[in-house]
Amino acid sequence: MRSIRGYIAAALAASCLSTGAEAQIRTPDCEALAAWAARYDRAAQWRPNQLGTSRWVPTLMLDASTEQLFGKPMLQWSEAEAGEVVQGMQACERQFQQARQFEKRNAIDTMRGWTRNNVTAYLRALAAARQAVPAHLAALEQAPASPQMLRFYAALANAGNTPQTFNAANQAAGQLQGDAQAQARGLLQALRDMPQAEIGQAVSATANARAASMRGAVRDQIVADVGQLPPNAQSLQWLAGAPQALRQQYGTSLGADDFRPIDAAVAARRSAIGTEAEKAIVAEIAAVPANAEAFARIDQMADERALRLLPPENLAKIRSAAAEQRKKAGEVVVADVRRKLGAMPQTQESLDLIDEDVLPGIAAMPASANEQKAQLTTLAQERRTAILAAVNRVERGSLRGRSYDSAAGFSLEFVDRTRVFLKMGDQTTAGTYTEESDGRVVVTVNNQSMVLTREGRNLTGGPALFKRTK
Repeated sequence: MRSIRGYIAAALAASCLSTGAEAQIRTPDCEALAAWAARYDRAAQWRPNQLGTSRWVPTLMLDASTEQLFGKPMLQWSEAEAGEVVQGMQACERQFQQARQFEKRNAIDTMRGWTRNNVTAYLRALAAARQAVPAHLAALEQAPASPQMLRFYAALANAGNTPQTFNAANQAAGQLQGDAQAQARGLLQALRDMPQAEIGQAVSATANARAASMRGAVRDQIVADVGQLPPNAQSLQWLAGAPQALRQQYGTSLGADDFRPIDAAVAARRSAIGTEAEKAIVAEIAAVPANAEAFARIDQMADERALRLLPPENLAKIRSAAAEQRKKAGEVVVADVRRKLGAMPQTQESLDLIDEDVLPGIAAMPASANEQKAQLTTLAQERRTAILAAVNRVERGSLRGRSYDSAAGFSLEFVDRTRVFLKMGDQTTAGTYTEESDGRVVVTVNNQSMVLTREGRNLTGGPALFKRTK
């Protein structure tokens, strides 16, 4: 049911737009009519507004001489009165036809055509628009206050100013739902048929009044909605950009006094979600077992790419918790590795374990464990040096009678103090070798020499590694 205010708004709008409607159309003298029609300019077209309407009439129809001739301006004619004007023009055409005054007849005939077609069609559309606008406004009054409705009214108040402001109102209408959107679309469509000067008179006062009446409720609704945002990453992301985004969306419909409590609500909710997230993440970090895998898990939990939306104070506490837990894990890992290294027997197998497992495992630890990696690397290298020295002592002596294999399929068999066989599958090549005092071994086969170093039970030289098998 339409409210009393709706009826009053519609009645006021109708009365404002009907000024002068009581005047009667006048049938002019044929000579005066011919003189008026002779002023028609084919290139001069009048359009009611710049809002995208396709309707137009000859500019002469809006000239002051038209009101003087017919007793009222064209924009106040009814469709029936336009018909009377057409009939009067026909009568004058016949008169000039009989008098063989063809120039006057033709001038009137041209204006009769425009009046019968463009003018009549526009007056029909204008009458419909003048009725539709207050009707749509009355229907929209039933829509509850909402940010979308407020935005529409704020845009509607200036819709008739420029094509840009009209488009802004159209975009705001698109954000409405259901019947409210249909009424808003119908209202804007009707405005396209109204003269520019009438549009503001038809909608601005009502739109401004309604926007003012719902502004407080909309502000409070936005504040309440912000307070209900769930504690998740999506909410934090929205809250981070909310002050700017809300001003872009509602800057024309809400004022500085409205944005102050909204900004406070955004800051409070961001802080609350940040504190809640901080407590949960800190608890998760504290529960991570103190072992070598802790660093990667903590890095994932405290990844600042994911936490960049948290308020700075919450992010700082998470960083602190992560650093503390990394320190605990580092102490445990360093102590554990020191113990395991110390328990390793002084054998080639221990050297292989350090080279192939321990050192690569330390190197693979994440960058957040760099401090621990440095300590662990030093421990592993020191233990390796001690084990290597012990194995070297056992392996001292001539190479005679020893055999070494490489992963590439090559074998070295030291026959005596100078001769060596290089084997590859079924092929064997004889060569010579020399043992230097510093532990290096020079192997020469087919006039090509290879320098190897004795390291425990292995012979190494660049990428080549031969392991003792006999």
